[in-house]
Amino acid sequence: MAEEMREREDQPHFAGLLGIEWLDDDPEHARARLEIRDELLQPFGVVHGGVWSTLVESVCSRATAIAVLGEGMAAMGQSISVSFMRPVTEGAAEVHARARHRGRTTWVWEAEVRDSQDRVCALSQMTIAVRPLPEGA
Repeated sequence: MAEEMREREDQPHFAGLLGIEWLDDDPEHARARLEIRDELLQPFGVVHGGVWSTLVESVCSRATAIAVLGEGMAAMGQSISVSFMRPVTEGAAEVHARARHRGRTTWVWEAEVRDSQDRVCALSQMTIAVRPLPEGA
């Protein structure tokens, strides 16, 4: 299923705009990395909070999708909560996520965003809806 996901990602998509690098799709330790660049900063020079939300949702949605695509199911964000702990202005960041609940219709994830010095910058909980794959998708 990872191969099918990669084929889908060859098409233009939101996560591609950010330049997310996928590191691990395993629901026990899904990870993705993002190089910080000027376009991702808010006017005061720190990474915009929406970037962290996007990074978390992207890794959780992707890992869930890879796990459920073979069953004819799709994964999509249902809710997200992100607490910002430390500003980031440069370098790179990684999200480390773990599926805490893998239900038939929802998965619940916990995630941490860490900076280049491995400091926690944001904590998040993400709920992913698991639904039948739309026809033609």
